[in-house]
Amino acid sequence: MNKEIPQLLKGFRDYLPDEQLARRKVIAKISEVFERFGFSPLDTPALESYELFKGKLGEDEKLMYKFEDLGGREIALRYDLTVPLARVVGQYRELVLPFKRYQIGNVWRADKPQKGRFREFMQCDIDVVGSSSINADVEVIAALVAAFKSLEIGTFEVKYNDRKLVDEVLGKLKLSKEEIVKFMRTMDKLDKIGEEKVVESLREQGLDKNIWAEYTKIMDESSREYVTRTEELLAGAGVTQMRFDKYLMRGLDYYTGIVFEFTLLEKPEFGSVGSGGRYDNLIENITGVKTPAVGGSIGLDRLLAALEEMDVVAPQTATEVIVFNLDASLTANYLNMTTNLRDAGIDTEFFYEPAKLDKQFKYAESKNMQVAVIVGPEEAGARKVNLKNLREKEQRTVDLDDLITEVKSMLW
Repeated sequence: MNKEIPQLLKGFRDYLPDEQLARRKVIAKISEVFERFGFSPLDTPALESYELFKGKLGEDEKLMYKFEDLGGREIALRYDLTVPLARVVGQYRELVLPFKRYQIGNVWRADKPQKGRFREFMQCDIDVVGSSSINADVEVIAALVAAFKSLEIGTFEVKYNDRKLVDEVLGKLKLSKEEIVKFMRTMDKLDKIGEEKVVESLREQGLDKNIWAEYTKIMDESSREYVTRTEELLAGAGVTQMRFDKYLMRGLDYYTGIVFEFTLLEKPEFGSVGSGGRYDNLIENITGVKTPAVGGSIGLDRLLAALEEMDVVAPQTATEVIVFNLDASLTANYLNMTTNLRDAGIDTEFFYEPAKLDKQFKYAESKNMQVAVIVGPEEAGARKVNLKNLREKEQRTVDLDDLITEVKSMLW
């Protein structure tokens, strides 16, 4: 009788080989772009002191996975990669500023699972710490744009706003602190629920019925110079698909300047697949030392979920070549060919047991391999090798001495 196997926890995912191979290739491309822009890799622990995050995330703090460890200490799984970065900057004072780092790692949030949203997911972060220049803002956005372009994901857009402008406009509207919080949290839902429901929600919360119109009018007037300057710099950095969004607020309480989000125009239902902004007060709140910073992040799991629906992610394979096993007496020959191909830098598998060709072809094709090396007693005696292109269904016979050269020509 089979035992009942415990099921995967809700909001979490297993990544089987095809998916994991695709993730690794995407991560490699993103890392390559970030390093081209001068960002250096950093890694931090999955567990941090709960005190590090306490009071830094606003109402999102309730989404943290926190618990008491065996030593009686309050600890938490990291909610994001930005707050741990602030700890690193405070702890390692020898870091040269501006400090440009990237980090790719898992974070955990006890959020409600939905399409493209999981409770454990991977973020691809870049940050510039120690500079208040708008040029740092522009470079973070430009690096993220370059990363998206490297993935060939189709059309996307970056929309942006500035929290200083928002604060300035809300100040003119003479809202109380409580009303400002209500207004900003409601505005952040605009893309999800639409203008009509946002206006209705604002009224239900006791805000003036004209608040939306008044905010829009003042923001249009106040933002002209900022938008002109920002878009001039973004264009100079190669960013063209941008749009000023006067209603973009971003939920996290620590943003102090520019805020931005990336969306896939072909899959808007997935929401933001990348976001970020300037957070000049966060590091000071943690370390006591005033340290301006700006950063952004790509949500890898949500991005990949969207790309899967768009059929952008091609079938992946861990190995490109397979050496078939047709005769047990030739096992040493097969292992020798396999070893030589691997030594030449070619990812190669060997089919362990002798089997019919049909079975070995089905195995190779199920793993999206590209080339099959086929040698029977007759070929072995003549020092020949049959090479089958599994995608184009073409076969050629070559000399054994030319095996590596011929296989490379078929792959590259």
